Amino acid sequence: MTDQQTADAMSIAGNKYLQTPAMDKLAQNGVRFTKAYCAQPLCTPSRTSIISGKMPYETGFVGNRSEKDGQWPDDLLMMGKIFQNGGYKTGYVGKWHLPVPTTKISQHGFEFIKNTDFLDYNDAATPSYCARFIKENKNEPFLLVASFLNPHDICEWARGEELKMDVLEKAPPADQCPPLPDNWQIPDHEPKIVRDQQKTVGFRTYPTINWTGDQWRQYRWAYNRLVEKVDNYIEMVLESLKKYNIEKNTIIIFTADHGDGYAGHSWNQKQILYEEAAKIPFIISKIGEWKPRTDEMLVCNGIDIIPTMCGFTSVPKPPYLKGIDLSKKITDNTIQNLRDTLVIQTDFAHNEELSGINGRAVITKDFKYIVYNKGEIKEQLFDLSKDPGEITNLALNKSYKKQLITMRNYLKKWCKSNGDKFNSGL
Repeated sequence: MTDQQTADAMSIAGNKYLQTPAMDKLAQNGVRFTKAYCAQPLCTPSRTSIISGKMPYETGFVGNRSEKDGQWPDDLLMMGKIFQNGGYKTGYVGKWHLPVPTTKISQHGFEFIKNTDFLDYNDAATPSYCARFIKENKNEPFLLVASFLNPHDICEWARGEELKMDVLEKAPPADQCPPLPDNWQIPDHEPKIVRDQQKTVGFRTYPTINWTGDQWRQYRWAYNRLVEKVDNYIEMVLESLKKYNIEKNTIIIFTADHGDGYAGHSWNQKQILYEEAAKIPFIISKIGEWKPRTDEMLVCNGIDIIPTMCGFTSVPKPPYLKGIDLSKKITDNTIQNLRDTLVIQTDFAHNEELSGINGRAVITKDFKYIVYNKGEIKEQLFDLSKDPGEITNLALNKSYKKQLITMRNYLKKWCKSNGDKFNSGL
């Protein structure tokens, strides 16, 4: 798992401005889901979802939280515990950022847990700890999470600060950097509340508010370099599987906790429900065993990872989980889509302090509906098949009124049947 990597930041996804041989290798030996989203584009909410299999509105972890005991419900099983109970050796290396102390192994279930403190060059140390775990457990069934921090260092880069994980040379002149995306400007008829909260939160989170196009081009250059750095560390982990002769007997899931604005809509960071921040890489592979293919089914890494891992391993899945077991679709590509509509969420926050502004997105094969709980304009509707950059808000177009009402009603019914108390007031 990487941190803050948007789905398009891989060369296998067609991005010509970076090279990601390790990620590409995973895609060339498995299934790359091209419409995969996080549950909520913010660190702790997304990570708690991945590690529990439940949406943030269900767990209550909708903002960032510190590692403090007593916050995690006792009856909510964590990924490590599920697999420990299933007879697996369990390991976790790298960024944690979960509302449970790393020392509380009895709750999270990861017996081997290393390199979780925020230190310089954390990412560089992660492959070494992973290699140690793999070497010690190569003859046993195991679950290992390798959690990297980059390209999250783009936050520090945007503020002009020293990076935590790696060192980058100075960005070249803008005309030598990647071009601006077609959707780099702020779109018309965007909910005003989005930019208002951006200004309220301030410089540390959004130092980019008055940036020029040239600055955004350099941002994209730096971001790409950070993705390449973490790709190199991922390759080291993959090499350890090969070194200890278990490469062909290991299923690898690659994803990120959330994306990054990547200059789309003049946005850095996450939290927003636009594609760049909400869509993530999601690849499931078995090196040397599976053939490459892409799949357009809607996937949510937060709720689908645990059911999928349980499906592959026969480890009992907690009965309360609602996510989809993708193992069936991966092993039998004749199976049709198991989901045609996906709902994800956001809560804007400044670190652990919630702003009171939240929203939901309803995503279908072609359309995406975004709605917030505040503001004069609350809704956005995009035809992703014709407008993948989410430039034209169709919510104000009378020709799409029927589609808008359909999406609005779907969300209301979905919230009611799933116990989601989100209220747009519409």
